Amino acid sequence: MQEENSHLHNYVYSSDMVEFIALSNACWQFFEQPNGVDGKAFIKQSVKHLSGVYAALVKLEETEPQIESAWEPTVTEQEWSAVFQRISMLLGAHNDTLRQAEDEEFDRSDLVTHTISEDISDVYQELRDFTTIYSRGMEELMNDAAWELKERFAEHWGKKLLRSLMALHDLYIQGVDPTEKE
Repeated sequence: MQEENSHLHNYVYSSDMVEFIALSNACWQFFEQPNGVDGKAFIKQSVKHLSGVYAALVKLEETEPQIESAWEPTVTEQEWSAVFQRISMLLGAHNDTLRQAEDEEFDRSDLVTHTISEDISDVYQELRDFTTIYSRGMEELMNDAAWELKERFAEHWGKKLLRSLMALHDLYIQGVDPTEKE
């Protein structure tokens, strides 16, 4: 039991986990309150935050759940919507992207209009929910939150992060300023 507790402690307080927590906090806080940031700066900072979170997450070791607990969302629908609206306004006409339909959507050869703000808002929610649960300081719960976050990453939010990062990358490379009229 002592060895298992030591392993758990070492995992939840590992340098990779501490780095991931710091990057996750900075990321969701930026998306929640990008005060004083114009569209061009938002694009650049978003690329920085999203790529950092992705790189830090893939460095995390695997873990197994310790307790049977359900993930309780902490982000409200109003908070998610506020982030979605703020990002949508910052990106303006550049918020819309086209992507290929996935297996469960229409004909897989179809292109679907999608928004960067929706993907980022979903990533925001995952990161904020995770860091809120993690901050409670109970090692078994921290471990399970990390395990569940990685499961959800594989299922859906990892793709959303990459999709938004790819769209923002294109805007960044093109030097797009969403506040300028075309």
